[in-house]
Amino acid sequence: MIRTSFEATECGDTVTYKTHMNTKIIITAGLAVSTLSALADGGAVIPTSEPINNGNWCDTLEDLGKVYKDKSNPYIQEVKFFGRAHYQWGYTDGESNGVDFDGNGDELRRFRFGTSVKLLNGFKLAGRANFEKGGFRNTTFGYSSFDELYLNYDFGDLAGFEDVTIGYGRYKMAFGGEEHTSSKKIKTVERSNINNTFAPRRATGAVFEASRGGVDYVASVFTTDRDRETFGSWNGGVGYLLSAEFEAFGGDVTADALFYDGAVGNDVSRRAKWAASLSYETEIGNWELFTNATYGETGGEDVYGIVIMPSTYLIEDKLEAVFRYQYANSTGNNLSVSSRNVDNVANDEGVALGNGDLNHTLYAGLNYYLCGNNAKVMVGAEYETLNGVATDIEATTLWAAFRMYF
Repeated sequence: MIRTSFEATECGDTVTYKTHMNTKIIITAGLAVSTLSALADGGAVIPTSEPINNGNWCDTLEDLGKVYKDKSNPYIQEVKFFGRAHYQWGYTDGESNGVDFDGNGDELRRFRFGTSVKLLNGFKLAGRANFEKGGFRNTTFGYSSFDELYLNYDFGDLAGFEDVTIGYGRYKMAFGGEEHTSSKKIKTVERSNINNTFAPRRATGAVFEASRGGVDYVASVFTTDRDRETFGSWNGGVGYLLSAEFEAFGGDVTADALFYDGAVGNDVSRRAKWAASLSYETEIGNWELFTNATYGETGGEDVYGIVIMPSTYLIEDKLEAVFRYQYANSTGNNLSVSSRNVDNVANDEGVALGNGDLNHTLYAGLNYYLCGNNAKVMVGAEYETLNGVATDIEATTLWAAFRMYF
């Protein structure tokens, strides 16, 4: 395959393409280095002032990873590189059962790189890994774990279905409306507590995707065995996830059903037994409205909740205001605090945070889009309460974050 590429460079048109591809690879490496350097200094990544892609660095971010594409090549049709760098800081002032705590800290929330290859006219091989280490107040770099690694095959139209794809590997199993939105595009610094209660950890299994009658279906079967370094074994429990997305009532509806058989609690299931989620997204005037209702069983108790998230642009495509209310309830003390920063600050000061059965959160924030979701700055304030039999927690967190991906 490489030999064919070199032979093709004898043609004038391909010489230009090869040079362009090599330039992109160099720029990709340069951006990765600059990202590492900036984050290592404890600050956000600042785009270079040197003109790239005719001076439009937003176009560069969007197209940077697309290093090769040739549908006529019978072996390799496309090669992409991709990555994301998510850096955040928070200040929390809280109280747990009458004990005050406060503090601030930064965190390299996500730092991932990967590649995907389309080959043999139907296959797609994709993988990415995590390179953030250290955690709260301790940003270090280095390989930490696999994120995803899978092989898909696109059958096209098959048996009355459209866009039929079947794959196997290590996947993100998306459950819940917020989880269906990539972390590259979420509008709040962190997802809600009710989402995180049931969203499976990365899992090994088979995924079937297809469309029919205006409905997009995803069906997954996966092992609940958890392994951070490789694929999970099939010696433990089994999970099943079915999702359907369609247009209705003037918006988009997403329905999810999740069931575990033989999960033990310290695996990908997060102690869940089953769960169902229904999300609805629509536009009302200049506002976008996202709502989600979730009900399930975890830790032997029922947990349910709702999320209501309206958003609107104050400056078109640039400055966005976002609000979120989350309510979560449990028939037992199965809920913990939603905010990562609340938990991090309290633990750092040696303040115990118990579990509860009633959780309220209010979030208000602004997102400034430097280059759409490819590069944006986020600020927000989040108020949270968690109450239970022996738990009374109240906390306010101020957020600042930078999100970038290519």
